[in-house]
Amino acid sequence: MFAEPGWDLLLELFVADANGHRLTARAVSDRNEIPPSVLSRWLIHLTQIGFIVGDGDGNLDDPLTLSGKALDSIEAVIAKIDELREAAE
Repeated sequence: MFAEPGWDLLLELFVADANGHRLTARAVSDRNEIPPSVLSRWLIHLTQIGFIVGDGDGNLDDPLTLSGKALDSIEAVIAKIDELREAAE
């Protein structure tokens, strides 16, 4: 998922969550120059697999929240990256 609109959306929501903010997919779309139709499809998919809490209709203007499953997964990826970086040093 790296360099994919879905990954951009997840990372933006992860950082927003860490800072106590909520974002809409439209804000992520505008900031990352991702076509709204593409991000809408990702939003539907990520909602269906349980990574984003929402109604799953792809509405870019709804405030979004990452699920616990998504937070755990992203934290695991970050931990693995740290582990690999330390092993390479």
